[in-house]
Amino acid sequence: MTHDESGITAAEAAAADRFVERALLAHRAIAAAQAAHVAVLAEAHAWARSVAASRPNATSRTGDLELRDLAAQVGAALRVSDRTIQRRMDEAATVSELFPTTLRAWSSGEIDRGHVSAIVDAGLPLTRPEDREWFERRALDRANELTPAQLRPVARTLAEHAHPRSLDERHARARGQRRVVVTDLDDGMARLIADLPAVLAYGIRDRLTTLAHHAREAAAPETAGDRGTSARDSTVGGPSEQDSTVGDTPPPDVDDTRSLDEVRADVFADLLLAGVPTPHGETGQNVAARVQVTIPVLTVLGRSSEPCLLVGYGPIPLADALELAATAPGWDRVLTSPVDGSVLAVDRYRPSSSLRRLLRARDEHCRFVGCRLAVSRCDADHTIDHAHGGQTRADNLATLCRRHHVLKHRTQWQVEQVGRGLLRWQSPGGRSYVDRPAPMVRFLSDADPPPF
Repeated sequence: MTHDESGITAAEAAAADRFVERALLAHRAIAAAQAAHVAVLAEAHAWARSVAASRPNATSRTGDLELRDLAAQVGAALRVSDRTIQRRMDEAATVSELFPTTLRAWSSGEIDRGHVSAIVDAGLPLTRPEDREWFERRALDRANELTPAQLRPVARTLAEHAHPRSLDERHARARGQRRVVVTDLDDGMARLIADLPAVLAYGIRDRLTTLAHHAREAAAPETAGDRGTSARDSTVGGPSEQDSTVGDTPPPDVDDTRSLDEVRADVFADLLLAGVPTPHGETGQNVAARVQVTIPVLTVLGRSSEPCLLVGYGPIPLADALELAATAPGWDRVLTSPVDGSVLAVDRYRPSSSLRRLLRARDEHCRFVGCRLAVSRCDADHTIDHAHGGQTRADNLATLCRRHHVLKHRTQWQVEQVGRGLLRWQSPGGRSYVDRPAPMVRFLSDADPPPF
């Protein structure tokens, strides 16, 4: 499907794939060993509790003493703090008792520690066993084809569907716990942590990224080049989608050797301490944050409990989503399939490119396997090259970040579209991977009529 410029031979592709196979086997072995370690700690935790319960006049204090004693013995043997071991034993017991199917999948090497963490973190608020079982089964189905980072927002959304209490109610309580704390680091450094509503945190990070790019570009004018077709995010009080896309990698600047993370941190400090980013404050004064939010119309009408979704995070309260929509310069109406949530069509209440809007709503991020770079910093790429007869249509376009755009066109990676936005990638070694667009997640019972 792509024009190959790598010149790699079949023998070289086979040799590369052997490294892939060895790495895969080692990764699965590590995952299985980690799961075995967790299983041992969970069993030790249960044993310590049972021993404590069998003691005459057992109390919670004596039970904790048995656990501390065993943790001290294990910690001494492993040369790890007994406090750390006890914490790990508690965590292991949680996984073993509340998410047993996840532990079994981990033990087989199907998933790794990152996937387990995403599932457990999202599922812990579910206190009813039947809710956890429903959530765990569906989360594991998705874990087999997602990275841990991709799984987290999906798991949050699944957990939200299973939770008996509304997100608005829970968010109101959590919002009352927002705070800013500082933790000390070594070498004269410290970490500033802010607990904020997700829409604010993601908006702050996006604005810092945009301002950091402006600061880097101010000293070195951008050279003309082929940027491809930009698939730009909707903005919240910010630039229009006709603005050029700023790539994730800043242009070279011989006078500024800071990484993008360093510039982001410096702009963050400048904004808080001086009010404007220095030394180029004028470049970002009118730049607002860009976040993409999905608001189900039936939820707005009070006819559905379908959650609003912040792209890259997961469910957010309806009030926060509506506040963003009220200040947006324009918004899209997205028609989705009632069966699988795939994007079917997009129209808008302000004129612009409908095709770019559809790609933005469907893809949300770079569509290469495992990449989560936001669609606002990606290019719209022809799956079948335009020069080779590929048409500029939704079923021949997908958003790719610059790194993976280049990889597709200059190596033997192949990609094809197989319908409803699904991409099937094939590695130079012949391995196949399916990347699915993030659906507008919904679950209909057999008795529920289609919502149209």
